Amino acid sequence: MKAVFLDRDGTMIVDPPDLRVDSIGKLHIFPDTVKALKLLATLDYGVFIVSNQAGIGEGRMTMEDFERINNKFLEFIAPSGIKILKIYICPHRTDENCVCRKPKPFLLQQAAKEFDIDLAQSWMIGDRESDIMAGVNAGTKTILVQTGNEAVASEDATYTARDLLEAIQYIASYRQLQNRA
Repeated sequence: MKAVFLDRDGTMIVDPPDLRVDSIGKLHIFPDTVKALKLLATLDYGVFIVSNQAGIGEGRMTMEDFERINNKFLEFIAPSGIKILKIYICPHRTDENCVCRKPKPFLLQQAAKEFDIDLAQSWMIGDRESDIMAGVNAGTKTILVQTGNEAVASEDATYTARDLLEAIQYIASYRQLQNRA
């Protein structure tokens, strides 16, 4: 299986100034998120969310709070028709140096084992260097989206897109080129 791994906050959801979507009131998707996911749903990729959620480890929210917020997010994107196969999160604080926090590739590798994913044929999309490096470290192609709170550049990204819609359009055109080769 080929996969697209999506970061959530700052990629599909507007990151608040404190960088923590720790309540439903802070949950706002970008205007083109549903349109982008609708296009992604037409491509032959398994879709996964891979997200660092340090707010859990910091005590800003519980796992139940996260699940409630995430369920609301899934309601928001339901009109796209996308099927998220699984959501992988790192609930640890940045300073815990855990094995699962991006840029470490653990969560992508775990998905690859569970779903028989060909990482070399897969993509990681996110708004931070840690997302790009998680993809690079796992052996995926990567797309940096410019929708996070900070302007980020990455020489390691396969492509840099204005937003998620442009990222998915790039994957669709890349796929067409590969099919012609």
